[in-house]
Amino acid sequence: MKRNWIYIVAIVILLAMAWYFHTIIAYILVAGVISLIGEPVIRLLLKIEVKGRNISRAAAASLTIFGLLAFFGGLISAFIPMVADEARKLSNVNINEVLESIQGPIQSAQDYINQFKFTEQPIVIENEVKSFLTSVFDLSDVGNSLSYVAGLTGDIFIAFFAITFITFFFLKDQGLFKGMIMTLVPSGYEERFGKVMSKSKELLTRYFIGIIVQIAIVMVVISIGLSIVGIDNAILIGFLAGLFNVIPYVGPMIGAALGIIIGLSTNGAGLEMTELLWLTGKMMIVFGVMQTLDNIVLQPLIYSQSVKAHPLEIFLVILMAGNVAGIAGMILAIPAYSIGRVFVGEFFNQFKVVKALTGEV
Repeated sequence: MKRNWIYIVAIVILLAMAWYFHTIIAYILVAGVISLIGEPVIRLLLKIEVKGRNISRAAAASLTIFGLLAFFGGLISAFIPMVADEARKLSNVNINEVLESIQGPIQSAQDYINQFKFTEQPIVIENEVKSFLTSVFDLSDVGNSLSYVAGLTGDIFIAFFAITFITFFFLKDQGLFKGMIMTLVPSGYEERFGKVMSKSKELLTRYFIGIIVQIAIVMVVISIGLSIVGIDNAILIGFLAGLFNVIPYVGPMIGAALGIIIGLSTNGAGLEMTELLWLTGKMMIVFGVMQTLDNIVLQPLIYSQSVKAHPLEIFLVILMAGNVAGIAGMILAIPAYSIGRVFVGEFFNQFKVVKALTGEV
């Protein structure tokens, strides 16, 4: 009995420390994810021979880190001018001119709705539209936003340095992350926890690599599709759509809405209402085709290689995670569920429901 109380107190202390040092734990987890992505690159580099000798794991880790930094640095340097140009165009949008160009359709819709007398006072759509456009195009708070970003520069630099440093050692010292976890495992459970971690590592590596491939495919397809229909900044819109696509289910809709807003603000100046609707329709077709491809091909492949669960099961897990932790929960739902299924399958496989849920893991 006394021993059980010791375990309970130890767990409470660990949870309290985890909460207090949650930022550092987040750095470790992010570094762990990056090391999973970089592990296949490490294995490939270790096969390379220089003057009859294989390169060291430290050198392979350094090359992998340098490659990742060069890749993401190149992306940032390529897209910053596009973002700046788009911000400039949005700041030059005249809300009154936009409202004037769509005044006719707004009035027609307003008259149609008001004939049903849903409310005692007539509904004025124009005010709602103007409020929405103001929130989208009004950049008067850019100065405050820049000040806020500048205030975060130090924290961002610390996070960048810490994650890079931790990732290097996770890549250099094989099994370091696993060893850190195993130190917390009670005696007698090391072998079973080792199996859980090995299976989880394999599944998560496939999942995160699949996500990167998914982002790349979405970006390329959207960029090419929008370029064909004559949209400026198609690459920027494709990149944003790829990033938002990481959020299950709602992400593609957010990316499509943002992409259409950017596309119309860049290409809709001087167009008549029918031309704006036609342009919007073409953009929606591009996003619709990509979403169909994503739903039918990309997501089933990624999920079948990682979670190996039924689509309805995945949907319910994501829905519950989103209800608990919002968008962050939806993003983390699949990898967390992957680990959970492996863990439950290893330690509680005597129950029928567990066998049913984890039969393919």
